[in-house]
Amino acid sequence: MMLPDNENIVPIAGEAPAATVPERSDDDTAADSSPAAVEEKHSQTPPRDRTDRTNRNDRKNRNERPQRRNARATAGPKPAIFTRVVAISWSAAREPIDDLFWAEAMVEGDWTVVRYLDRIRSRKELLERILDLKHGLVALDFNFGFPTDFYDFLAASEGVSDWQSLLRAARNDLKKNMEDGLRLWVERLGRYRESRLDSSMPRGKLQRSKRYDDWGWNFQQKSLAPHEQRSIAQRFRRTDYPLRNAAGENLMSTMQIGYNRLTRRYEFNGNIRGRGTVLGLALLDQLLEADRKDLAIWPMMKPRPLTIVESLPWLFTGGKDLEPAAFANLIASYEDAGWDIPSAIEGWAERSTDAQRALRTLFGILKTERRLERRSERHRPIREYSEELYRDPQVQREGWIYGLGYRPREEARETVEATPEAEEVPSLEA
Repeated sequence: MMLPDNENIVPIAGEAPAATVPERSDDDTAADSSPAAVEEKHSQTPPRDRTDRTNRNDRKNRNERPQRRNARATAGPKPAIFTRVVAISWSAAREPIDDLFWAEAMVEGDWTVVRYLDRIRSRKELLERILDLKHGLVALDFNFGFPTDFYDFLAASEGVSDWQSLLRAARNDLKKNMEDGLRLWVERLGRYRESRLDSSMPRGKLQRSKRYDDWGWNFQQKSLAPHEQRSIAQRFRRTDYPLRNAAGENLMSTMQIGYNRLTRRYEFNGNIRGRGTVLGLALLDQLLEADRKDLAIWPMMKPRPLTIVESLPWLFTGGKDLEPAAFANLIASYEDAGWDIPSAIEGWAERSTDAQRALRTLFGILKTERRLERRSERHRPIREYSEELYRDPQVQREGWIYGLGYRPREEARETVEATPEAEEVPSLEA
């Protein structure tokens, strides 16, 4: 669906229609210009105090005020909201998948109709279903990119320097065998972790160790192995920092890996977000390969009729799953507000936490696009993002979480101090 043009144009706020001036007859003009009328008019007018320049100074000060930076009243018409929204609970499990859900709703006038809450068994089926859509806002729960430092690391070692080359590399590695391809990415993350190690890490715990492997033959303490040393390599993206303290474990780093002492190699170690990101990047490359002119992956591309965005369910669920009774009350409140939610979908979401998370994410995105959410700093409609977002080179590599407020780097440096762990990447929140 192409974004419709506004047929009913609303006047800009503060701009009133021109007042109509009544026509004056010749008799009125003659009466006003007579000597007696002029003398009577001047006699009724109080004398002006020309020494009082308060009003004049006030007008001068008002004219010299700087123009407001956020002049929304003078901006052009905003694009229409998406009438179809799809929220997908992404999964990195092996196929057939049990926790991959598709939740879809449509806005039909004053009603919001929830149409589907389906379980999808394979990522190929998901790809085909997305491409079957003609329009809509599709939210996927995985990171659309890696930290900028990881790009620089890959550029020096493998020539992967931008976002599209990252997508191609992920897909090419997964083509032959998914597990072998994921192993390659774990090894890359391991080398990246060991590229910046902190040699000044406190050694008190190691000094008290009685393990044989920690001491040499002459009772000299051995140096720490690379996997035991603390890494100061950047693990989070710029869009992750405003939510690190609030979201906690719900915002697990894509770069987080663990070391298996038995196999003596790095593994994702239950980090579903890191494993799911690599699989998701391959899916994004397949979407771009379809070469649809009406499809965009946001924010690397500006919104189009079919727009794919990165979502974080925590923004809409608070990281909590509702009990059946509380969830039933939530559904009842939505139905009272004009939402049509079939009982079968409600029952499915009560039985499965993954289905409930997808459905509540769908609710949150719909409310965000319709401006029904109060917490605007974390629930910003896609139409209200500034042009600077699409020109920011760091965002073009790392991506951005849908709904989270954005500030250019220059504005962020003025208000937020960078943390010691990420001196070059400031914390942002609008």
